[in-house]
Amino acid sequence: MTSKSPRGSKRISNGQWARGASGNPAGRPVGSRNQSKVFVEQLLLPHQEALLEKAIELALKGDPVALRLCIERLYPAPKERRIDLPLPQVRNVEEATAALSTVLTGIGEGQITPGEGAILAEIVETQERLVEARIKEQHREELQQQSKEMEAEIQGKLRGLCGIQGPEPGGTAPEPPLTPPAEVQ
Repeated sequence: MTSKSPRGSKRISNGQWARGASGNPAGRPVGSRNQSKVFVEQLLLPHQEALLEKAIELALKGDPVALRLCIERLYPAPKERRIDLPLPQVRNVEEATAALSTVLTGIGEGQITPGEGAILAEIVETQERLVEARIKEQHREELQQQSKEMEAEIQGKLRGLCGIQGPEPGGTAPEPPLTPPAEVQ
């Protein structure tokens, strides 16, 4: 389906580039700007202050377009609204279930949109996963501690059964006597 042109490009029969093989594999450089925007900015830059003053003047005289322009720049439309939905703290699975129920109730009562509810549900689920991870970590630490205690207990019992005097758990080996044993005659 791909055909090579005389210049060696990999284009599909409909003239488009094959996936992963464009005419510019490096792509557009990061941070590069559109040439026409740069040109317009250079034209307007020396007149920036005067244009701004004129827009404000026209807005104050009642020009609706200039007024809208000024207001949109002063008070841009918020991208997201603040959600006033009291959620319980999530410290365990039961509280996560209660928080999700609150989200569903908020959607049902029209306090929040379904999209906002989906975002809140993701947040609650993330909190629940963090709580579960913390609980698993605590259990792992408890099991490690129990394992160390059981190991020390077993070593102590083995020493007692075998009559071996070795180092106690957390202690040091007994020191040999300083004087040689007396010879028996």
